[in-house]
Amino acid sequence: MPMPDRERRQEDRDVSLRKIGVFLSQGNNGLVASQVFDGILTSISRHGAGIALAEIMADRTHLVYGPMGSDDLRLNIVFPLLDQEPPLTLPVRPVWLQKIQDEELPPFRLGVEFLTPLPATILQRLNRLPR
Repeated sequence: MPMPDRERRQEDRDVSLRKIGVFLSQGNNGLVASQVFDGILTSISRHGAGIALAEIMADRTHLVYGPMGSDDLRLNIVFPLLDQEPPLTLPVRPVWLQKIQDEELPPFRLGVEFLTPLPATILQRLNRLPR
């Protein structure tokens, strides 16, 4: 699936290279359905984010296409916060996937949309965290 061009985005994304985690959950109760995969957040806005992953399969379930084809399966981003704070976990909807060979970032790039736009205070807080 090709990456959308900047004109199709709802707003510009801030470049933000930081470590995150992603995992699958099931249903509205958020029952964890996969391990947490390490990833890199490449960009973020109130409406969505760009992610780079080294792995794209959780057992036999694709991290992108699994949630796209299911009303019950959900992809989640885990944002590590400061040491004394619990991580922030947000459900997202995968929008696109692309494989890019790049020496500095993992090859699987995906764009995700937040289920509800991030409040400005949360976005500012995430942008202030150490990278």
